[in-house]
Amino acid sequence: MSFGARLLLGLVAGLFGAVMFLAAPPGTDSKAIGFYAFGVFCLLIAIACFTSGRVRQFIGSVIGCSIFLVGVTYLVAELSSGKLLGSTNPSAYNAAKYLLFIGMPGIVYAYKVRFGFRKSP
Repeated sequence: MSFGARLLLGLVAGLFGAVMFLAAPPGTDSKAIGFYAFGVFCLLIAIACFTSGRVRQFIGSVIGCSIFLVGVTYLVAELSSGKLLGSTNPSAYNAAKYLLFIGMPGIVYAYKVRFGFRKSP
């Protein structure tokens, strides 16, 4: 990505992360944990935008693995709910599409760069 695109994405992601931390409900209930998790995710994107080399590859791999694991969890939750693909609820189909189009590229990126521990060519 160009410097301008990385700068814009990094600033917006950092702002979203800060807002998620500030908007989190007080306490340690499950809603607050969701806010904090999304805030950390946004801050990781911001850090990846402003770094380079192995640090960017490592953080990108963490992000890629995270979105893959979210996709797997989403798909398993939808399939275990008892509503299969043929039902009127298309959530399992949507979970499979998420995993295919978003989760798989994330895990492929993590495998390709091996968390930044791959030797440079």
